[in-house]
Amino acid sequence: MGSMGSTDDKLGLAAVPPEEVAVQAATEEDVIAFIEQRPEFFAEHPQLLEEIELAHAAGSAASLIERQVAVLRQRNEQLRERMHQLAEVARQNERRMRKANELAVALLGAASAEDAIAIAQAQLTRAFAVDAVLVGLYDGNAVSNAMHIDHDHPVRGLYADLIRTGLIECGPLGDAARAQLFGEQAVASAAVVPMDRVNPLGLLAVGSDDPGRFRPGMGTLFLDLIADLLTAAIRRHLDDFAAP
Repeated sequence: MGSMGSTDDKLGLAAVPPEEVAVQAATEEDVIAFIEQRPEFFAEHPQLLEEIELAHAAGSAASLIERQVAVLRQRNEQLRERMHQLAEVARQNERRMRKANELAVALLGAASAEDAIAIAQAQLTRAFAVDAVLVGLYDGNAVSNAMHIDHDHPVRGLYADLIRTGLIECGPLGDAARAQLFGEQAVASAAVVPMDRVNPLGLLAVGSDDPGRFRPGMGTLFLDLIADLLTAAIRRHLDDFAAP
């Protein structure tokens, strides 16, 4: 009797062992997509969370729930530390505001422009713990205890950008700037603040022997506030003023 079919037919009808059956397995992407589409999946099957194990760096294993609790605990500690830092910043700013208010009250009692400058120098060195304070006034504003910054003064060249833009400059001091602003005083860093950006009156410079006390990018809110208070106090006692 002839062949009833080809070899391919016989192989095609033969039973295939289960281990040889090719099954298209789900990829990681498929699993991720499924879970994203079914966020309630683990809520419906909570037993899976207890069975899933994640390896620690040390080699031990923990259930997904344990890992989630550990992550939440770590985040809680980070948030607590952040809140502590913010609370400390708030306390420091409150102290600074009180010092600025005390300066404002003292300046209201100044009898002259010289008196206002002397009060500011004393308050800043004591209350704000700076090591040197200089007030420089532009042409036409001659005050005995202030630097007179005329059109040819070297400070105009050193701080030309500040005079032009009205932006505070903070950071380490070069030898030339230190000599012009503070003379022989051992000042390592300083903040130089314009006094009135609309009708410039002069400059307020505060210095420290700590090279990191004043640095680029630091907050300047209170420096601006102090300069505004001093500007108003001095201008009360000046008949006129001149721009740089």
